[in-house]
Amino acid sequence: MTHRVSCLRARLGLGPGPIVDAHACDFPAQPGISGAARDVREPPVTAGRPPETPWGASLSDLIEDMDRAGVAVSLVVLPEHTGEFRRLAGEHPGRLFGLAPYDSLSPLRGLERVRASCSDHPGLIVGVATAMPRFGQDPRLRDFVPLYEYCMGQGLPVQFHGADAQEGEEAGRPMALAVLAKIYPRLNVICRSSASWHGEALTFLHRLPNLFLQVNGLPPNTLLRATGGRKLLFASHRRGREAKYFEQLDAVRRLPWRLRQHVGWRTAVRVYGPRILSGSSRFHPQPSPR
Repeated sequence: MTHRVSCLRARLGLGPGPIVDAHACDFPAQPGISGAARDVREPPVTAGRPPETPWGASLSDLIEDMDRAGVAVSLVVLPEHTGEFRRLAGEHPGRLFGLAPYDSLSPLRGLERVRASCSDHPGLIVGVATAMPRFGQDPRLRDFVPLYEYCMGQGLPVQFHGADAQEGEEAGRPMALAVLAKIYPRLNVICRSSASWHGEALTFLHRLPNLFLQVNGLPPNTLLRATGGRKLLFASHRRGREAKYFEQLDAVRRLPWRLRQHVGWRTAVRVYGPRILSGSSRFHPQPSPR
């Protein structure tokens, strides 16, 4: 492709465009649980070394990969030791934002940690992540009402890790989160889903404006056609330095223009607000082709 054609495609909004990765690093989302219940792949933190993801890739690696892949913004679930996150977020303003982990096995303490994360990282926390469905906990329980009320007051969406077939089946079904979204219309509810969630979710996604689906990599064609990408968030769920991360991003960029815009960044802005893009010098939204 010639330079002249490339410039024309960019002016028409047909270029690859930037990407918002709504869940780049999957740090443990249950900081208060016992060691036995944690992911067995999570390595201990060694003195003198920066905190790492459970798969051994540091946040510095993430920034390098974002630069290489052309990712404008990434949201990461905060590790327990947040010094590296704070440092890199300061060195690369507008590139990294945090999801405060909520310990659903200890609701009161979990909420206090969410509050502390918001206080310790002003302007950097844009949502909350929890794995309650994976622990068989129904998100509609009264124990979690204080969390939802706090998040609505702070404008923080809540991201739920969907249960697999063998894990807390009822708690992780679309109906549970759909009811939650209906009860709290000012709360953006995001489900990190497994493939089994997709079919049953479509009806709820259409009916509830505050219910969204976060997919790992490129969404299935059925979801893309049914939603037009307007209710779908791209998430790499990056597990360290691997080729799959770049393959996912290439697949999103190959989508038709409108789908690419919604899955790539527009839905993320609807969920997390324009603040996730306000500080990113790499983000230049392009006009719709006429």
